[in-house]
Amino acid sequence: MDEHRRVMRVTLLQPIAGAAGTERVYVVDASLSGVRLSHLTLFQQRDDCRIEFEWDSKPIQFAGQVRWTKLQKIGSAAFSKSVYQSGLEIAAISPPAHEALRGLIESHIERAFDEQRANARGIPPLADQAAESGQASQFARHELIRGVWRKIVTNDPCQPPMGFSVDASLSRSEVEMLRSAYESADPPMRDIIRKFAELSIASPDGNPSRRYTP
Repeated sequence: MDEHRRVMRVTLLQPIAGAAGTERVYVVDASLSGVRLSHLTLFQQRDDCRIEFEWDSKPIQFAGQVRWTKLQKIGSAAFSKSVYQSGLEIAAISPPAHEALRGLIESHIERAFDEQRANARGIPPLADQAAESGQASQFARHELIRGVWRKIVTNDPCQPPMGFSVDASLSRSEVEMLRSAYESADPPMRDIIRKFAELSIASPDGNPSRRYTP
């Protein structure tokens, strides 16, 4: 597995404009340990790269180290444009910036669970029939055991000590995003993920208990 793939991140709903030194960049995903950037010019060789962007009117600044860079071609061969993708590891960050970054990640996790609950109103007909007949809902328990994910379909909505339980109908892409976020999270963030998961399956009518405002 490539080194940059070992660091799991949350993909942002929309790229966030920022700066790497004097260069314009876009943050496309983030974790507590680093970010992935999209940029048009190749970064110059440097020990530390100062990254700056804002989320929810909160500045996020840190010193990052470039761990990898890939060149991508966008468009047809005749009109293609070069775009670079780089992964940066956080080398130094202030406590306020760290908390703002944590808030950014939490908001995307919360959004995923809220969408899960909202989408529950469009359950397939067979699931609707099961709900109307009083049959128990099905949940998917995702447990991280010795670095390996195990999925168990169950009627028990309880959250496992290592991992999370969600509605069994959650899409594969959403599950992968949550697994990635959980893997890279510290203990407090993992507790938050489990709490959001618990809230997402707590309402009997499947409706979100809160609205997310981007």
